[in-house]
Amino acid sequence: MFGKIKKRVMLSVKIDNLTTFCCWMRFKFPRNVSFHIYPNSIINISHNSVFRIDNGEFVVNDSWFDDRARRYKSELRIDENATFICEGDFKLFQGASIYVAPNAKLVLKGGWSFLNTNSTLNCFNYIEIGKGCSISDNVSIQDSDNHSIDGDESKVSAPIIIKDHVWIGKNVIILKGVTIGEGAVVGAGSIVTKDVAPKSVVAGNPAKVIRENVIWE
Repeated sequence: MFGKIKKRVMLSVKIDNLTTFCCWMRFKFPRNVSFHIYPNSIINISHNSVFRIDNGEFVVNDSWFDDRARRYKSELRIDENATFICEGDFKLFQGASIYVAPNAKLVLKGGWSFLNTNSTLNCFNYIEIGKGCSISDNVSIQDSDNHSIDGDESKVSAPIIIKDHVWIGKNVIILKGVTIGEGAVVGAGSIVTKDVAPKSVVAGNPAKVIRENVIWE
């Protein structure tokens, strides 16, 4: 019991208590939810949006090391009529940002998935991230080109689905209309423009399969 109280006190010293409290009051999260916002965070959630955390822990601007200064800002921005659903544990580490555009939907399955330092997730259509996904530094995930070519608006955006237990290396770019299969690995610096098979390793620009039937831990 004492250990739990000590942990809560130590946490309260570190987090942005005012912003965290305001979010708790506004969204009335379930009792099984932990929601923490660390300093140097930008939080902008539209009143016309759906913002749900169903279970587990959701953290904004976390750090791997307690004594490391947060040199970068994390941003969580949910626009009008957008939908954000977090079904389990998910963390944004320092500098990582999420944007959900009007009428778009982002689903985070949780299970200790995270978006690491300076990575960005921009959702204009539909993005889903599975359980146990490790998304490294400087990764860009975006499901829209934001511009049409020859006036064809139908091809501007397409859903991105990242299945469970996917490892995405540093400086990766994941573009619209891609499904990354369960247990896959995306090598550092890759640009993913096509589907990735489960348990495969892809690398390069554009990313191509270099190994199959891998198991990573």
